[in-house]
Amino acid sequence: MRQALPLLLLDRPVVAGVLERIASGDAAFAPARGGLFENEILLYLDPRRVFSIRLYFHEAGSYTPIHDHNSWGISGTPHGALGVIRYRREDDRADEDRVQLKKTREAVLRPGEVDVVHPLDEGIHQTGSPTGEMNVMISAYGTPVRRLYIRSFDPATGRVFRHFPAKIRQRRLAKEAERTW
Repeated sequence: MRQALPLLLLDRPVVAGVLERIASGDAAFAPARGGLFENEILLYLDPRRVFSIRLYFHEAGSYTPIHDHNSWGISGTPHGALGVIRYRREDDRADEDRVQLKKTREAVLRPGEVDVVHPLDEGIHQTGSPTGEMNVMISAYGTPVRRLYIRSFDPATGRVFRHFPAKIRQRRLAKEAERTW
C-alpha cells in the first residue's frame, strides 16, 4: 500500500472520475456502510476484508476529532494539502474513560505523499485541511482488530468517547430501549 496509494493519489483521471460519480449521486459511492464519519465514502472493500479504501472530505480549515483506529492505515491527498497531527498518551491508562495527550508531530502532506497510522494507542491522530481550501483524503485500512469501536479524545477535559458503527450502535440502543420498555 505504501507504494500503491501514492500512484492512485496522483492518477488525476481516476480521482476526477470518482469525484464526478460521487457528485452525481452514484449509488455505488453512497456514504460508507457502517462508516463512523459522515464525510466518509467507501470506495472499495476487499472481498476477503483484508483492506478497504475510503475517501474523506475535509472542509476548509476543519479537522477530525482526535481519534484512534482499529487497524493500520495509510492516507494521503490527491490535491492541495492534508494536515496530520499526531498525539501520544501521557497517562498510565488506569482509567479507560480518561486520557492525557501530548501533541508530538504536525505534518502537511502534498499530493502523492502519504502518512502511516498504527492501530489503537500507537496511532492517535487527527487529519484535516490546514488551509482555507477543502481537501480530499484517500485512505487504505487493514483488517480491524477485534475491538468494535474507535475512540475519540477530548484533550481539554481528558474524556474518552467510544464510537460504534451505525449498525452496532442501533442494536445497542434497541437493547437499551427494550430494557426500559
